[in-house]
Amino acid sequence: MKTWQIVTGGIFLGSVLFASGFVLGSYLDLDSTSLLNVSPFVQKKSDVIEKPYLKYSIPSLHEKTYAPSSLKILKIMELGENFTSYLYSSSDEDGKSMTGQLNLPATISDSTPVILMLRGYVPPKSYVTGVGTRNAANVFAKNGYITIAPDFLGYGDSDPEVEDPWQARFEKPIQAANILKAVEVSNFAVPSELPENIASQSAKRPVGIWAHSNGGQIALTMLEITSDPIPATLWAPVTAPFPYSVLFYADEQDDEGRSARLWINSLEKEYDLRLFSLSQHLNYLAGPIQIHHGWHDEAAPKPWSDEFVQKLSLENDRRESSTDSAELAPIKYEYFEYPNADHNLVPDWNTAITRDLSFFNRELL
Repeated sequence: MKTWQIVTGGIFLGSVLFASGFVLGSYLDLDSTSLLNVSPFVQKKSDVIEKPYLKYSIPSLHEKTYAPSSLKILKIMELGENFTSYLYSSSDEDGKSMTGQLNLPATISDSTPVILMLRGYVPPKSYVTGVGTRNAANVFAKNGYITIAPDFLGYGDSDPEVEDPWQARFEKPIQAANILKAVEVSNFAVPSELPENIASQSAKRPVGIWAHSNGGQIALTMLEITSDPIPATLWAPVTAPFPYSVLFYADEQDDEGRSARLWINSLEKEYDLRLFSLSQHLNYLAGPIQIHHGWHDEAAPKPWSDEFVQKLSLENDRRESSTDSAELAPIKYEYFEYPNADHNLVPDWNTAITRDLSFFNRELL
């Protein structure tokens, strides 16, 4: 039995599905099989109508256009060292409101990069805005980066998420993509009076991604559905194939995972679940990527990253041998292993965040 415990959130099976790796990053907040085929799967348009979840398959989402959410600053949260933290809200094209934390350095310009921060799992009842990203965001903001960390629907002061736990899971990369498109074109000059809408600019702003645990799964899925060449650094990412990434955590439930297995068995009869697995669609991924993983990680086992890096290498071999002129360039990636570190990269947190700063300085500045 693993040493940590997933906490249920009150929605039937919801915690099991969120627990696909969305793991509490306590240090970040409280202190400062065989290789799979990576080619895409084909689905019929008629199937999308008959099977509603197919619209959330990675090939379907890859064909979708993502509209920027509108961003609005609500209030000051705290004053940091050379930056200010704000509570913001965003509104998507469906009118759903999602809150989060925005850090603005004392001096910004239209070319100041933004780091999109995607946290791991936190039980809804104990969540407050900034948990899972606050410490890393503070470091980036002190070094001149804008950071933005969405709460996600159902968390903070956001609107509730949908009751269907599968749909709630599949919608998170879409929510992240809408925020990503918004920050690329936002002018973050803050007016003297709040709240106020954040105006838009014409030029695209440089953007990077920092993600932890299941935030890594969300980030990679988002990068596949957009194919954007956005630098991303991933801490202990959940890269196990879906639905194994759900079943891995299911034994923590009172029924030892029976409900999760029943749900997944039911879906397997109707869907090819490889359509929803990020490891099957690396052909959409652009990079560059930086991965950090500790050897003592019991929440997201390090062999997941070992195998994922092997898959990246195989994907690069495929691209280099391809004669298709439309093929993406090979994925640039770095993989850092920490023999003494846990899921939150303790005691090597400072080393990892320093490497992240160097990565973003190289790729974004």
